[in-house]
Amino acid sequence: MFNQAEKAYCEALLALRNKDYRKASDCFDEAMPQYMNNKEFVLLMETNRLLLAVKDRLAKYENEEIEIMEAFAHGKETELL
Repeated sequence: MFNQAEKAYCEALLALRNKDYRKASDCFDEAMPQYMNNKEFVLLMETNRLLLAVKDRLAKYENEEIEIMEAFAHGKETELL
């Protein structure tokens, strides 16, 4: 059985997969006490926070939802259309 922090980390990863960045942020915050020494966890959490901050800032200027496109998927460059 997973403890609450482990469940939150798994939910954060699932939210990232589904591009639900706000939910991922909430889940990362919940899991942080147990995983704050895990470099991969901290990198994912901080990258997600940065993405949300940029998205929020751009939305203020454009007053519309911003579409996020991945330039790299699974370590390989992808073509942007």
